[in-house]
Amino acid sequence: MPGFITGGRLAQRLVLNRWFLSQLGAESFEELKNLLRLVPEGAGDDSQSHFFDRLVLQDRLKLDRDQLAVYDRRVLGYEHRLARHRRDFRFRYFQYLAVLAAEVYLDRLTQNPTGLLNELNEFLSGLQREDSTLEATTRFEADDLRRMAFFMATGSGKTLLLHVNIWQVLHYLEHGRYPEALVRRMDGRRAFNNILLVTPGEGLSDQHLKELKASGLNAGLLVENRSNSGGLFGPMVKVIEIHKLAEEPSKDGVSIVLEELQSDNLVIVDEGHKGTASEEKKWKDKQQRLCRDGFLLEYSATFSQAIGSASPKRQEELLSEYGKAILFDYGPAKAHRDPLPDACAFHMIPVAPATRQGR
Repeated sequence: MPGFITGGRLAQRLVLNRWFLSQLGAESFEELKNLLRLVPEGAGDDSQSHFFDRLVLQDRLKLDRDQLAVYDRRVLGYEHRLARHRRDFRFRYFQYLAVLAAEVYLDRLTQNPTGLLNELNEFLSGLQREDSTLEATTRFEADDLRRMAFFMATGSGKTLLLHVNIWQVLHYLEHGRYPEALVRRMDGRRAFNNILLVTPGEGLSDQHLKELKASGLNAGLLVENRSNSGGLFGPMVKVIEIHKLAEEPSKDGVSIVLEELQSDNLVIVDEGHKGTASEEKKWKDKQQRLCRDGFLLEYSATFSQAIGSASPKRQEELLSEYGKAILFDYGPAKAHRDPLPDACAFHMIPVAPATRQGR
């Protein structure tokens, strides 16, 4: 019988996440939480965040201080970008770390993808020598790097993290030395064929449309916007429910044929694993076809439950797969232990004069 995968068991397998933590001189999220959780949010007089001022004091910090300062200013830039639309917005410490993780990863990926691949496999080998639970984790392959997943508790801000991650991917697509690490195109253009946000149902699609527009992103339903043209506010994020991605057109005209979308897309998946085991496999196949030559962003509060619902053999495959894909872990177990008041309170921030993050 399939069993429940505890957050602790999944956490042991999160190789990519542990690699990121090691870049900041930490072996666990708890170390960074204790370092940053009481630090004021926002920037100081030197235009660096107060979080940066603490992180650079880490004895085992692997990132170059100057490079970390660059990353920090970019994270603050995204914070300011959201604040223009969402009054008084500030990243909490775990949100800052999630955005920083993407910044580090995307920069390393687009500057030297082969170097990153070798570094991750060396890091994995080191972990495997010390921890037998990682013996079954397979080595990273180049295509494994075309994906970032975020294990984020409900209410921890994964919707706004999703928005920032889109901006980050587009930034590195434009400025990275190796844009083909994000999208492989025959014409060599630095552009995705589509930016697709896939949801489990229409209710969540409607929520995402409202939130994307509230953050200043150009967004619409894919079934109403099938052309690849952008707009005044940049490329359009096209939202579609998973069941509307089909092999053949439907008679009612609400489905989209997979072949029409091609494979060089930025695919964003929110809780895409919900459903039966057979549905999960079908969706994985569709997902692979849509982003085989593009990039995948994935978000969930229930990775543990989704893995636990699979057969024992499939559980092991998923633990290895997500262990190499989950870049940041602020899942329910970590959120529950967080001592900050209302630490996970702003999943959907209304845009109103009295709005304050976390309220």
